[in-house]
Amino acid sequence: MQNAALGKDRGVSMEGSKYLALAERMISARGIPLTGSQIIDIANEFQLLPYQSYETVVKTLQARIAEDISKNRARSRFIRTGIGTYFLRNLVGKPTIFGEVRWLKDRAPREKPEHPHRILTVPRNAVDRSRQHLGWDEPTRLLELGIYDYQSEIKQDHVPVVTAVALRWREEIYSFNVGVHTHFERISGRSSILLRKFLDEFDLDLFETDGTGATSSSIRAAFPVIAEGRRARLETGKLTRHEKLHFYQVANLLSRKSSVFSATTDCFLLVSTIDLSSLYDRPPRTHRRLELNQAEWKHANLLERTLTDEDCRSAHIFGV
Repeated sequence: MQNAALGKDRGVSMEGSKYLALAERMISARGIPLTGSQIIDIANEFQLLPYQSYETVVKTLQARIAEDISKNRARSRFIRTGIGTYFLRNLVGKPTIFGEVRWLKDRAPREKPEHPHRILTVPRNAVDRSRQHLGWDEPTRLLELGIYDYQSEIKQDHVPVVTAVALRWREEIYSFNVGVHTHFERISGRSSILLRKFLDEFDLDLFETDGTGATSSSIRAAFPVIAEGRRARLETGKLTRHEKLHFYQVANLLSRKSSVFSATTDCFLLVSTIDLSSLYDRPPRTHRRLELNQAEWKHANLLERTLTDEDCRSAHIFGV
């Protein structure tokens, strides 16, 4: 009966969903990650393939699985365990009938790629480490001494310039835990309110309100959080008309500017606040992966007592 049923399917071209069902069945039966060729070999052994050339079936199967992963992401039944190798999401970490644990994903930390643009750095001996400056007028004179270098080529006698912006709505401030995939590893896992970004040469290409690119850099740090879409579209100029208006509008909302040397991250910080009170009737819903880092709006008085990021505690942003 089984052979008759299998023979019934032979000679019928496989649809996309049949490829996925076949792959799921073969991987589930073997209980280990399989390549496209291995899946087809097993299926061929049990005469589960239509009359198509071997090479065509393998390529089509791999394309269907890759397409399913790309389209459905975390909702796909498949995961990629290596180049051209796939496994079933619901089998990860589960024991087999022999007591062995099936494939487990390697938990080695993923390195943050180097910043794509050259970063503004200033002479270390010119940075005043003893006090905080209100406003950006005095730091602007310091930035004139700066040079641009790629992240891996920053000189020992220079420190990078970083814009650090906080989001505020009335008396509430947006806080989050700094993720592990950050350029500022020393504050990873800490509670923070400052969205940090290296001030780079690309900032000068957007628009200049202060001649340094600091305003553009601050907005680029905050924009992906308060507006939908990826920063890549912002950086390549591929914005909708509404987004461009929003982007320029944010420049007028910057306030509470100050600067301070950060011993924690060994950077010169240009701190500011974007007050969203005039744009929203309630705390705005934020976007992107910060939602996964315990992001929430908290009253400024509560935050000032509980923040674990020293740079935030020294920032001039908590006053009413």
